[in-house]
Formats: sequence, structure tokens, C-alpha cells
Amino acid sequence: MAKFATYYFQYIHGFGPHEWEDRQRHLAALFDGDRNVVFGEGTPTEEQMAEGMPYKRVFEHRVYHLRNYPDIIVMQIANSIDVPMEKNFEHKVVKNEPLLFVIIDNREGVRTVAIQNRREAFSAPKRVADILAEKINKVLYYQHCYSLKILPEYYPEDLFKAWEEQQRNANALRFPSSYEMADDEIMRKVEELKTEGKEFFDDRLIPSILAMATEAKKAKYKGKYTVMPEDKKTALYVDKTTVYMRNLLTLARATGEPVEIVTKGGTTFRCFVESDGDNTDKIVHSQFDDRLLEMLFKGKRPDGERAEREDIDKAETKIMEMLNGMKHVSEDVEAEENAA
Repeated sequence: MAKFATYYFQYIHGFGPHEWEDRQRHLAALFDGDRNVVFGEGTPTEEQMAEGMPYKRVFEHRVYHLRNYPDIIVMQIANSIDVPMEKNFEHKVVKNEPLLFVIIDNREGVRTVAIQNRREAFSAPKRVADILAEKINKVLYYQHCYSLKILPEYYPEDLFKAWEEQQRNANALRFPSSYEMADDEIMRKVEELKTEGKEFFDDRLIPSILAMATEAKKAKYKGKYTVMPEDKKTALYVDKTTVYMRNLLTLARATGEPVEIVTKGGTTFRCFVESDGDNTDKIVHSQFDDRLLEMLFKGKRPDGERAEREDIDKAETKIMEMLNGMKHVSEDVEAEENAA
């Protein structure tokens, strides 16, 4: 499984942009094919300029548009690393081009960018985001006089604050059901929290919940505790009073695991129960099987067999499920910037 960091596009409405309303179409045009845009860094040498290379180092990339959802773009981007080695008593330099995946959700009003966190290729997802933004900005500003940023999506600091903001649209909460911490370590943390005297800390059900989590882990089951209102048409309002909710909140706070708020529209917000110095400002990550992404480009299943249309459809559906869970809708800067 691979980790994907959640980023998003933010378009900046400059002075007198051309066709601002078509900005997502302009972005799509850049990724219409593998050669529509070139990513790289550094000033090219005279020899490279003669060969038509716009950068000293070019990061090759390939794109794939989902068949069923063409506004979803999957991209492979490769680094270009010189690796010194010795062979037959001679020093040589060979090229190594480790790659990672970037998924762009360019559906109407959506701005999500998922960047694989793979240190073998790039030191951090932010480096990839900067490479993409630098080139895309040059093209968009030159052609249409507006720009964009690629920004990280952070965990909100406080579940209750986010829940209060979203409670009219909140449809469910999802709590983690497996934990990295040992049970005795969790219970010690719970005892510490109880001394703070906050009304929602309660541990009466936690031993039973942990026992269930242990058995699930033994049986290799993975899931989440989903809390929904009994009447599906009712919003899930903030609840700090019921024994069930108080125990789930306490356990999530003790383990430092995020809670997911799911809205009626399918958007998911990931939040920590309370602000914590160790947990704030962390970029949201999602887990995904990168072998399914490789299948889109290679045309072969993870087992090496030829990928049939049914295999591709299943992979695309899983990609959509991940993107719907990290969906970032428009947060463009619509007001014109002050030129003064």
C-alpha cells in the first residue's frame, strides 16, 4: 500500500484574466497528453537549449485519463538522478529514474491533487507540488493572466469546531477501529485525560471496544465504527452526552487518531478530537494500492496477467472512492488582487 498526501489547487484571480470561467478546461488541456507540458528545473546548457530542452533537468511524465471519469487524471512523474558507480575499475554515472503517482481530480468545482509520498523518487510530496505549480503557473499566467497554487490539506485541529460548522450537512462520523498503540498504553492515556475533567471523557466501554479491535486484527479485518442518526433524513448534530459517543471520542483522543465527518454530499473531513501539539498541522494522507495505478499504464494485473476491462473498471472505481473521501471543492481567490 502507498501513502498519498492530499493537496489542492487554488486559482488566483489576477488583474483582467482571460477566460477565468474556463480555468478547469485550461488545466485539463495541459494534461490532455504526455507532451502538452514539460516539467523540470534549472537553466539548460547551450547544448540542451539546442536540443529544445527548456530545463537542465527534465522530469518525464505520462498521463492516463480514467475511462469512466475522464476528468480524473492519473500521472506518473519520474525524477532524474545521477548515480555514481564503479564497473571494471572505472567510475561511471548511470541514470536512475524512480517515479511516483499524482492523481488530479478535475471534476467541475473540485480541486483535489493526491501526491504519492515515495522518498525513493522525490524527497517529499511538497517538492512534487512545487515542480507542478511552477510550470503550470507559467503557462496559465502567460496564456490567461491568472495563476494558481498547489496547497497541502491539513487535518483540522478540533473535531467539535469542524462538526459545529458542518453539522447541518453531517450525515455520519467514522471512528478508527484499529490502533498502533498497545491497549495498556491507551488505557494509561485515557486515565490522564479523565483528570482534565472534560464532560465528554468516558472509559466505561473502552475495554470492550479494544477487545473487539484486537480480535478484528487477529482475523485480519479492517474497518471503522460508523455512527449515523437513526433517521437518515436527520442531520448528525454535535453530541457530547451519550455514553456511546463519549467513549468513542475518548478513545480517538487518547490514540491521537483522526475522526472522519461525512456530509450528505459525500465530502469527508478528517479531524482530531482536540488540538494537540504533536498532531496539528499534519498533512492528510490516504492509503491506496499503487499496483492498481500501475495496471492502468501497463495493462497488466498485479499477478502479471493481462488486465481485462472489468479489472480496469474495478481499479477506476477504487480510485474514485479514494478521491471522494478527500474531495476538495473550490476555494479560489475570486476577488481581483489590489494592484497598488
